[in-house]
Amino acid sequence: MSLRSRRESADRALRSRERCEELVRSLDIQSPFDIEALCASISEQRGRPLYLHSTPGVTGSGIPCGAWIATEKADHIFHEQSTSPLHRTHIILHELGHMLLGHRSALDGAALGISATLFPSLSPAVVTNLMKRASYDTAAERSAEYFAGLIASTVDLATKKQRARESVLQRLDDALSDT
Repeated sequence: MSLRSRRESADRALRSRERCEELVRSLDIQSPFDIEALCASISEQRGRPLYLHSTPGVTGSGIPCGAWIATEKADHIFHEQSTSPLHRTHIILHELGHMLLGHRSALDGAALGISATLFPSLSPAVVTNLMKRASYDTAAERSAEYFAGLIASTVDLATKKQRARESVLQRLDDALSDT
């Protein structure tokens, strides 16, 4: 890769990060953080329904853990059912990143097959976009992941989960101690 190509790539990455940061600042992120409340706010802002689907076996259908399917009337975010609450939230944030950053996909036969697997009652003819996380080798995947990480760090998701775990352990210790 030439020096000019590397420089252009770095400039695109910087613009993408700045766009993500601006977008996160524009969101109504409540405290305490609640992913469903954020989705409701985004749904209202976009003027279209946003549905979250906890789906068993998403990983078995060629999608590691999540997907966003847009139809003419609504947005649908699918996430793996058998994962931790923290990971579920991260998956949803990643797919919201795709949605809010305006990422588009080519609706090929494989994408429509995934749509049919995840949402069998949905006619492939009404699917207008499908983003799935399969790797991080595209700019769209990296920016969606950066977006998710920004929100996670803004609301301090990992630390709050750790504090909650420590609180439960402390209460158990208190209850079981002899003092």
